[in-house]
Amino acid sequence: MRYFIEFSYNGSAYFGYQIQPKQISVQEELEKALSTILRESVKTTGAGRTDTGVHAKKMFAHFETDQLLPENLIYKLNSFLSEHIAIK
Repeated sequence: MRYFIEFSYNGSAYFGYQIQPKQISVQEELEKALSTILRESVKTTGAGRTDTGVHAKKMFAHFETDQLLPENLIYKLNSFLSEHIAIK
């Protein structure tokens, strides 16, 4: 199944949305949280990208898994992510 998520973030602490070598990114944090919760490697595809320090009020990404998602996935993701990233 392909799942879409909506989120926002304050990019001050990140080197943009997309994964960067040796730099922290929003995508890296999102994938780490999803992989931890779902207990499998999860890769996301963002609907766009941002530069270092840029914020996003409304961003979308998708990922694929064969698992049924837990009903409280949004709550769990928000508890795993920093206060700079919010899943909606």
